[in-house]
Amino acid sequence: MRNVTSTSASTSRNVEKFLPKLLDRLGKAKAKVIANINPGDDQEVVLSRFKKIEDGLQQMEDLKLLPRVTLWEHNLFNQFTDLERRVDKFFLGDDESKTFIGLEAITSFLTRMVDNVNQIKASMPVVNLMPSYPERSLEFTHWSQPELGLTAAKKLSQELSQMGVEKGIYESRAMANMRRSYEHLEGTELRLCFLSFSIFPAESVIKKRPLIYWWIGEGFITGTQDKTAEEVGEEIFRKLMKQGLIQPHGNAFNASSSSTSCTLHPWIRYMLIGLARDALLFHFDSSWPWMPSCQASVCRRPCLVFDQNPTSPWEEDPLTVFNVNRDYLSFKREWLSKLKNVVVLQLGRWQSSPIHHIEVDDEGLFLKGIGAQHYLSFKYLSLRGISGITRIPSCIFNIISLEILDLRACHNLETLPSDISSLRKLTHLDISECYFLEGMPKGIGKLSSLQVLKGFLIANLKNTPSRLGDLAKLKKLRRLSIYIGIEAVMQDKEFENLKEISSLRRLKISWAVVSPKLKKEIDRQSLDFSFPPDLEKLDLQGIPLKEVPSWLDPRQLTNLKKLYIRGGELCSLDHAGEETVTECKWRVEILRLKYLSNMKIEFPKLKEQFPHLSNLEKVKCHEIEKDTYEEDIFWSKSKGQKLSKLTPR
Repeated sequence: MRNVTSTSASTSRNVEKFLPKLLDRLGKAKAKVIANINPGDDQEVVLSRFKKIEDGLQQMEDLKLLPRVTLWEHNLFNQFTDLERRVDKFFLGDDESKTFIGLEAITSFLTRMVDNVNQIKASMPVVNLMPSYPERSLEFTHWSQPELGLTAAKKLSQELSQMGVEKGIYESRAMANMRRSYEHLEGTELRLCFLSFSIFPAESVIKKRPLIYWWIGEGFITGTQDKTAEEVGEEIFRKLMKQGLIQPHGNAFNASSSSTSCTLHPWIRYMLIGLARDALLFHFDSSWPWMPSCQASVCRRPCLVFDQNPTSPWEEDPLTVFNVNRDYLSFKREWLSKLKNVVVLQLGRWQSSPIHHIEVDDEGLFLKGIGAQHYLSFKYLSLRGISGITRIPSCIFNIISLEILDLRACHNLETLPSDISSLRKLTHLDISECYFLEGMPKGIGKLSSLQVLKGFLIANLKNTPSRLGDLAKLKKLRRLSIYIGIEAVMQDKEFENLKEISSLRRLKISWAVVSPKLKKEIDRQSLDFSFPPDLEKLDLQGIPLKEVPSWLDPRQLTNLKKLYIRGGELCSLDHAGEETVTECKWRVEILRLKYLSNMKIEFPKLKEQFPHLSNLEKVKCHEIEKDTYEEDIFWSKSKGQKLSKLTPR
């Protein structure tokens, strides 16, 4: 018998030669089997089994898969070695006098080998079954001047199309394999959401939240009896990531469950473009084959794309208008007034990075073209990250069908309409990071469908007719972020009202840079904080207190699972006399402490205070000397501790 062990050791040192050798030995095995089968036996059964095995292995070889799989040495090597050993043992033994095994035993064994090959393929994420491809040479890269980069990408895309590269991609074996992964997706919801990724440029980092908002607005996903539409969207995002169809962006622990952004492998993107084009979901530009176009005919989903400038209103009334990569918006009011059946206007930023800049030419006056009386199905409006908009016209607050209004990071926004109470169907309102905003409109307490409210501003009493007490009326509110502005005037015991929002699960409180006078007021008010009983996540940013406030206490936050503290003056998480209270332990599982220059954190003590901890991130805490901090800690219960070096800020 051939020495399998020595051969396996040599192949482990040269992964590139492993599959060719295995395929060669499989061919010899096939010839030997056919030569030894009795003339009356059915050779077709045996040949079909061999073909399935050879096709599976040849596919891996064609894709040059093994050298690119990082877990080769640990996981796949044993499986391939077992496959090789079986070929040697049952077919290529050196004992020529041994009676050859019968047809039934051969077919049974080959069936197990087919299963073995399928198991190997299934153990790899779908992204590893794709060929490496020079995607940076095909599409937009991060040039210092984006317009030049996009122009060059368009020119190169046209040249590659003329050379037949695009056709070669779509007809490749790898593409056929990926299409099967799409066909195996369960349900129309999952497929439609996956196809929506087709419009994003190559190498894009896609923010999860605008994506889910779009899915909700389009009706790709809906709520169920047990889950909100947003929770359904979160589940779909996790499924796509778990199956390797999208990849998490960033280096967070448990990235598939905690990532807020994702990227798309270029070959998956090419597949999606073909599928979305065939399904008439989007129209793709004939002069730029891998980018969506501004045409609205048939698909009714025009995209605003660099170097495509619609010169007249769309002939077909669009359902969705999506800004893919236009950084300057200039609309005529009458264009918007003719969008009688629009469902989604995604004009703002969907990219993960805030450096993506969008401007308007008329301080957003084009928004007055939205005639509220025309809209019966308008659900989602995004102006996220658009600079130059100073006020939102009152007609926006009269679109009674609106469900999601995203005004996040409209940095020039100063004024909202005085009354928002008409938006009774509104489920999501995001006005966070609008730092010039003067106050809140009245009527927020009447938004009975509201589930998410981000950026609730506490300013002076004149400009904030809606106060925290009004939010207790919102029985569906699950997520709330509060911004305490520079001019904040807080009513007595105002924060006690938080406990009345019984449905609240996630709370974020951010403090602006405060004056000494306001700091004293915050210190006094901190005695009156009271939280809803089922709060699961608390995020504190810029807390202006040095001593831990009495409300930041595990005995008050008994169901808290996530605690994030970022920036501010906090020195410690210890309460006075806490050392004598044995029951004062947190039930928090995920803890993030960032940019706390006054806080010295002892890891053993922290684990004692947080015995249920599964993940910890400590970044730039305890400033040892100017701009130099203790080492960062990234710790996971399942993956262990990781320390960074002492580095300057």
